[in-house]
Amino acid sequence: MFIPIIFLLFFLIFQFISLLFAKETNIALNYLAITSYLIISWFVLVGMGQRLEISFLRVVMNGYLVSAVISAVIGILAYFHLIPLNDFLVMYGRAKAFFKDPNVFGPFLIMPSLYVLSLFEKEQVSKYKKIAYALIFLTLLTAILVSFSRAAWGNWTISILIYFILTKKEFLQRKLKTIVTLGVLCIPILIWITQSEFVEKLFQSRLSIQGYDESRFGTQKTALLTGLQNPFGIGPGQSENMFQMAPHSLYARILTENGILSVLLFVFILVISMNKAFKSYKQSFDESAAYFLVICASLIGLAFNSIFIDTLHWRHFWLLLALAWCAPLKRGDDG
Repeated sequence: MFIPIIFLLFFLIFQFISLLFAKETNIALNYLAITSYLIISWFVLVGMGQRLEISFLRVVMNGYLVSAVISAVIGILAYFHLIPLNDFLVMYGRAKAFFKDPNVFGPFLIMPSLYVLSLFEKEQVSKYKKIAYALIFLTLLTAILVSFSRAAWGNWTISILIYFILTKKEFLQRKLKTIVTLGVLCIPILIWITQSEFVEKLFQSRLSIQGYDESRFGTQKTALLTGLQNPFGIGPGQSENMFQMAPHSLYARILTENGILSVLLFVFILVISMNKAFKSYKQSFDESAAYFLVICASLIGLAFNSIFIDTLHWRHFWLLLALAWCAPLKRGDDG
């Protein structure tokens, strides 16, 4: 636990150093306050996870799943105009529910979609619960689909692949059964959903190069060059003011706003958190193993997602970073 704490503290220190170079001080202070709050929340969550162990993971994962299902149902109903306030719950024809935009809504649902898969795979679960888990998985997958977030689709694809690739040999047969079962259940329904002419047009639009993509990638390039020219950054939250557009990349934002060492520190924190979750998965068993497999796969997907979206202030990102450091349930423990 000593290494991530030290690196996070250094990351926070560089955030404060970059504050000295900010032109819009109020914006910088507000942005830094949010970052500081999230880092503090990481410390609190890790402390609770180390002390409460498996019970903490169970409560958090189940609570996250419930909130995700509620959000997914609201997003789907709003997208198909089945509830009022759909103008507030939908943005640019894409579901967002109560989130800031669809690019946050979609990724929020990915970890719980993997978690419900792990619940579906439990051998002792009754067939009725398996049906319920399958329906929940389909609901979450549909909501991710109608968010029409390309980064979220890539995030989910990578996360689900890692989830199956990292499977221990003794659980491989169970995973294959899951793939076949969910394929039979999900594919026909998803095909039916996409039959709508409006959905088809939106799919075609999202899968092609958008008009703003050139501006987005141009801003990312400028941000990277600016970051290389300013070793300590231009200050927290200053990107929009300098470039008239957000960098739309976690790594580009940290580099340009907080400097080269800051982005290296954050990448290192992300990598060691993935590694910690993977090691905990290998060392633990049963319920505890499933939790850490889901966390590891989700973090890898989020790392990809962060190339195209600024995820620094995503609460669920920091939650996953904290959960990766919770104490695993090892073979021989009481559980």
